[in-house]
Amino acid sequence: MDLVQFLDFFDDEFPVPNSTFISKHVKFLHKEKEDLTGFDYRIAIVGLPDSECSGSFDAANQIRKSLYEMSDLSNNLKIIDLGNVILGESFPANCYIVKDIINELNSKKTIILLLGGSSIYSIGNLLAQEKTRIPMNIVSIDSTFSREKIPFSNISEFTQDNAELLASVNYINIGYQSYYVDKKALDFIEDSYFEAYRLGSVRANIKDMEPVLRDANIINLSMNAVKHADAPGTTFSSPNGLTGDEACQLAFYSGHSNRIKSFGVFDLFPENDVHSTTAKLSAQIIWYFLEGASNVIYEEPDINPEHFTKYLIHNSQTDQHIAFYKSNLTNRWWMEITFSKGNHNIILSCSEADYDLCCKQEIPDRWWQTFRRLSD
Repeated sequence: MDLVQFLDFFDDEFPVPNSTFISKHVKFLHKEKEDLTGFDYRIAIVGLPDSECSGSFDAANQIRKSLYEMSDLSNNLKIIDLGNVILGESFPANCYIVKDIINELNSKKTIILLLGGSSIYSIGNLLAQEKTRIPMNIVSIDSTFSREKIPFSNISEFTQDNAELLASVNYINIGYQSYYVDKKALDFIEDSYFEAYRLGSVRANIKDMEPVLRDANIINLSMNAVKHADAPGTTFSSPNGLTGDEACQLAFYSGHSNRIKSFGVFDLFPENDVHSTTAKLSAQIIWYFLEGASNVIYEEPDINPEHFTKYLIHNSQTDQHIAFYKSNLTNRWWMEITFSKGNHNIILSCSEADYDLCCKQEIPDRWWQTFRRLSD
């Protein structure tokens, strides 16, 4: 597929600063339509429209402006900025354009970094997985969620072939604020055996979010999740929320994911962005994601078991042995879920606290939620 037909490569319209970040890490695709033969970039940056009905890319370009003024990363990381999406005739057409771009970049083992626009375009991410049938963990870092905001809630409007796709999706919210989420939405999460982490619990121990993000394939970070004092230029402002530091920490964890396919920073509203504070914070969030990606260590207990210590804990509630794996390289933990039907198992990222709970004959929440969701 020719990526060029879907992308608007800016040059004179967007002045690129002369920075060490760019000189060491970033290449640009220009209007000469550079040949993509031998494409081997680890990260590809793509700008999305400011909103569902907008043809403006102010948010994406403001983030770029701040990002490219930063210092270089601690390790080498090959990045290409592909410019902004060329819009189609309708919102569904735009989602299919995003889908085609993501499909092509995923086929090249490239992580897509989506900038600026409305998080509603993340539906394109889901459509890109339509034919793969690979289990997909979608994480939304946002102050609120509803049936309508969950990307696959309206997938039937785009494709009729959705039953198997939806069966393979796990949705996770990080940072919701209780007063913005109604009981109907929470019941939907519980009944679907999805995961939702309230702002208070996230802030109380943000390290607990590392294993959640380690398993993520698609991560959408809405700037609405950050409190107004740190991010005034958002589409939905709240006096409470994550701090800028906490958002950067979650982004760093995201970059460390072995399974990440795309990371998006959304819902910047430039008209309200006093002194470009939110654009600068968005750029810092992305910098931490890239820093995490430049330091990632690829390890999985079933791929390189020689790097792990295995612990078997008999759990009286499940009447089975639950296997835990501790990495000898990074001290990170995983746990195994065995299913009697189909004689298969999966390995799920976890924390040492989950291992400690199991030693006390308590079942970790993530183990139990995943077991019930995949057993149905």
